Amino acid sequence: MRLRVAICIAATAIIAVGCSTQGSGGPKEAGGTQQVSVTADPASEVSATAPTVIVLDASGSMKQDDAPGPRIDAAKNAIHTLVSGLPDEAALGLIAYGTATGSSDAEKVAGCRDIKTVVPLGPLDRNAFAAGIDGLSASGYTPILSALQQAAAALPADGERTIILVSDGEDTCSTEPPCESTEAMPHDPDLTIHTIGFKLDAAASAQLKCIADATGGMAIDAANAAQLTARLAVASDPESARERLSTSGFRNLRIGMTEEETRKAADDLAPVSKTGTVVVQWQDCELTFTDGVLVEIAPRTGAATLDGLTVGQKMQRAAELYGPFTATTNSDGESVAVFPADTEAGTGYRITFTPEGKKADEGTIIRIVLCRCLPATAGSSAGGTPTEIVNLVAVDGSGKPKSGWSVQTPAMKISECYAASQSAVTPGVITCGITADGADACWVGPEPDSILCLQFPWGTELITARGVDGVEAYPPPADPTPFGLELENGLLCRVRHGGSWPSPESNPSLAGAYSCRGQGTDTPIVWSESSYPIDRSEDRWTVLVGPSKGPLETVAVTKAIFLAAE
Repeated sequence: MRLRVAICIAATAIIAVGCSTQGSGGPKEAGGTQQVSVTADPASEVSATAPTVIVLDASGSMKQDDAPGPRIDAAKNAIHTLVSGLPDEAALGLIAYGTATGSSDAEKVAGCRDIKTVVPLGPLDRNAFAAGIDGLSASGYTPILSALQQAAAALPADGERTIILVSDGEDTCSTEPPCESTEAMPHDPDLTIHTIGFKLDAAASAQLKCIADATGGMAIDAANAAQLTARLAVASDPESARERLSTSGFRNLRIGMTEEETRKAADDLAPVSKTGTVVVQWQDCELTFTDGVLVEIAPRTGAATLDGLTVGQKMQRAAELYGPFTATTNSDGESVAVFPADTEAGTGYRITFTPEGKKADEGTIIRIVLCRCLPATAGSSAGGTPTEIVNLVAVDGSGKPKSGWSVQTPAMKISECYAASQSAVTPGVITCGITADGADACWVGPEPDSILCLQFPWGTELITARGVDGVEAYPPPADPTPFGLELENGLLCRVRHGGSWPSPESNPSLAGAYSCRGQGTDTPIVWSESSYPIDRSEDRWTVLVGPSKGPLETVAVTKAIFLAAE
């Protein structure tokens, strides 16, 4: 019999009972963690096939108010949710550490012994669990290894066993490195440690992964309380997780595998070209390779993410799990948003949905794809490729459209030009007409009183006007604003030219600076809190984007389009 010790370390929620390590999609043997983010519907019942002890981190760091709310509250709520879904015959216990001392240096000796059995292992007692969880508060040290040893001692001497650890950081008491300290755990082929990390830094994440690796368990991270609650279920039923899109792959496949590695994992896959982008069919999936590397996995049967997000659910649930989003419109008129899956690996969930109602989060999900397509944010974009600067010239020196451009009819009714375009980087690009009824990207036309104007940065048609006063090569502004922006998340945004725009409900002090392609009242807008709407403090610029009635996010600018004249 395998003994399972599932150590789920997470700063806000934890637990999984009866973790299974069988099957090719389950946790690997010692030395090979399957690092996934998992979740089932919190309302679904979790089967308990092994006695389980939950180890809850109640150290001082769990008081941080970023879950949102205190991390300890998120963890306690997650345990409540897990317990409510367990069968009556489940054998469950609860241990907590860090509850009786503070975290000062003078309290370290006592704090490293501060491990409390809140609910002894036994038949599930929901009332005892509710009272025990609610009575906990966070304050002390983090004796992970000692708590695991105590939990292992509380389990039966043989048979399958599970330990679940909830924690947000490293062991602050053990003097041994995490991998070596795990050697102190009782070695048993049935003992498995699973780790769930919540809002971990790199060092803490590495320690939890190492603990899981040493016992053949899974390392799972969670970024918020919703993920934490959802991802508890993975430790209880890892085999079911195999049929969901993890943060890194699906079944035996992983984003980033070479063509050879993919064919070894999927022996019925035909050879794939190592150059260009190729889409192949594999079982019930479409796999996309770029230059021989797997970059996209698209189940055709509506597979869910490991957090339980499925086709047919509303985008509101996606936002709860993965954060605010900005949607674009594809060629079929459907909306598309990309959410982070694994920021280090650059993977994301690309979700297609049908727009419904007045808000994007009211849309219904129709497809979920795992891809190497994570959009950059302010934190992740700083070290990326610098923003590309383009100076667009649509009219030649004689006032005629350049090659590839044309003039549409009928002509505009504009009587005068009066200043340089706000997007001009050279003399000769001007603003004409009155506010939104005019044009802010115009060049001198073939006649002294004529102009040719561009309405959209990615268009190829110019609008003409004749008999215009004030047509001259005004000098450009000292600090021009780009005419168009191409953002990391795929949005195309055009600079504002007059009109009455609302302020975002979440921050009325902001003003709209760019309108991005979208639909209805959910049209994304680039917002500005100063005279210049773009953060240019790094080589890779960023902007604040979102609909007026929805969440805002910081997104990297991949290309900035300015205007110039020959």
